[in-house]
Amino acid sequence: MQQIRSDLQFIDHYINVFKRSWGSYLFFFLGINLFIEAIIIPIFTFLTSWILKLSHIPYVSYTNILEIITHHPGGSLALILELVLIVGVIFFQFTFLLTGITNISRDNFSLKEVWFASWGRLIQLRPTSVLFFIGYFILIIPFANLIFKTPLLNKAKIPAFIIDFLLTKWQFALLLAIAYLIIFYLGLRLLYTLPLMIIQNYHTREAVSKSFSLTRHQNLANLRRMLVISIYFGIISVVGYLLIIFLQAGFDKFPKPFDLIMAIIMLAIIQIFSTFIATLVSFLLLQMTLPTEVFKGHPTFYHTNRINQRKKKIRVTTIVLISFIALLSLTNNYFYLHNNDTPPLRISHRGVDDGNGVQNTIPAMAATIKEHPDFIEMDIHETKDHQFVVMHDENLKNLTGVNKAPYQLTLAQITKLIAHENGHSAHVVSFDDYLAYANKHHQKLLIEIKTTPHDSKNMIDIFLKKYQKDILKYHHEVHSLDYNVVRQIKSKAPEVFVSYILPYNFTYPQTPANAYSMEQSTLTDSFIIEALFNQQKVYTWTVNTDSEMNRVLWLNTDGIITDNLSSLDGKITDFYDNPSYANMIFNYITVIPYNNSMTSEASV
Repeated sequence: MQQIRSDLQFIDHYINVFKRSWGSYLFFFLGINLFIEAIIIPIFTFLTSWILKLSHIPYVSYTNILEIITHHPGGSLALILELVLIVGVIFFQFTFLLTGITNISRDNFSLKEVWFASWGRLIQLRPTSVLFFIGYFILIIPFANLIFKTPLLNKAKIPAFIIDFLLTKWQFALLLAIAYLIIFYLGLRLLYTLPLMIIQNYHTREAVSKSFSLTRHQNLANLRRMLVISIYFGIISVVGYLLIIFLQAGFDKFPKPFDLIMAIIMLAIIQIFSTFIATLVSFLLLQMTLPTEVFKGHPTFYHTNRINQRKKKIRVTTIVLISFIALLSLTNNYFYLHNNDTPPLRISHRGVDDGNGVQNTIPAMAATIKEHPDFIEMDIHETKDHQFVVMHDENLKNLTGVNKAPYQLTLAQITKLIAHENGHSAHVVSFDDYLAYANKHHQKLLIEIKTTPHDSKNMIDIFLKKYQKDILKYHHEVHSLDYNVVRQIKSKAPEVFVSYILPYNFTYPQTPANAYSMEQSTLTDSFIIEALFNQQKVYTWTVNTDSEMNRVLWLNTDGIITDNLSSLDGKITDFYDNPSYANMIFNYITVIPYNNSMTSEASV
């Protein structure tokens, strides 16, 4: 209990420190984020697109990394140099941030001084320090993001579908848990490394050694303090959000347009509130990286600032900055709350809804059709005799118990097999039969063409010759993870609607595809906006939880691929069909971890 009281005293002390110079801190945190969002990220986005265009690289994905390296060495080198440059900017940002908050604590805040001091630290970096910094952030990104959050690291995440896959097998889940524990442990032990390098000019090896020494027997204490900070401000946030939601629920009973006007204002208050809380939390967590044993004489810990004329000017500037951003937010809030857009397409993943049958089989499709999905997404493989079977996996063992791949068996052999899943059983089905059933019931399909190195060279020609007429007649669509499939179909049958599946959002691709099927956890609003400008649609997969559904609905995607169609129907009804503004604000709050401030990211 005494330890928790000490943590609360730590929070109380630094809240007072923050209050004495709140204008400078808010201006500093918000200004950095706004600069990165409005200037730095667009520059890197343009640079990436420019490199890809000059190198004739249509897209970047883990599926074509080897091809880029072997066939586009110049482009590869340019992308690597850009990555190094991004790492340098991140280091500069962290240096700028730490230098800035220490200068503010001395009542000696000057952007010019902070800039030159940070630049000096950057150019003094040794190659070993650069390599350490790269490894540091690659290794402990899940942990570092708690202390130091930057929009430049937004894409540094493991896609949700990979995590979901690993969690399906206990061996992988155990290895994943061990890996996270090791990473978290290293994050705790290296907590003071960068501040020692930046503020005290330690060499990399000395900083690592000193950090390990300082954190010896302190891991649980540091972890506890982080938890106390998170719980403390989590409670404040929940209370604040609930108060605003209850107020809006009352305003919803007022006549139009008063309810909409108040909803816009309430949402702006939430954005300002969440930005302030996130900034304060970041400030407190950053203070944890400054160990008292090393920085005990540092003015941050003996703050005696007075509010002088300079501070008043900074506070006025900060208020103007917040007001300007809030004004922009009011416009965005109007379009969000006054949403008249067409609801997204509802797409059943592998033809099932909440485990109502065996994936990619006719009985499951028959049951799912009753839910009236806009599309049923399904998968096909080429067989040994150059026919097509409806199957997702590259090996039949998981569903049928037969340890063979589709290309190793004829269609007649495969369709004799019985698949088992979700407590149901059904025959593996040919694409001919599956397509005929869908056509008969006027059910549109989103056909994923799976490829392997064993496919026939003219597989796409066979597919188009046999199915193009039906695809066009019944308005089916095609998508594939293989870019060659997309390219060939758009070249040979340009009228066929084709979507290119992207498992990771590295950068916006330049392809002839009609749409992109993007993995949901790395999808961003900037990708949606760019697709809109390029007149391409965006489908997102696989969206199964309430929070995921809220997020992609908020992003306004064109189609949502899900295993839980009936749950998605309920969310779409709440979101589009006469929703209450209080409910829409609640939905916004659930996506704040992804878009949690007036500048897209609340904390630096």
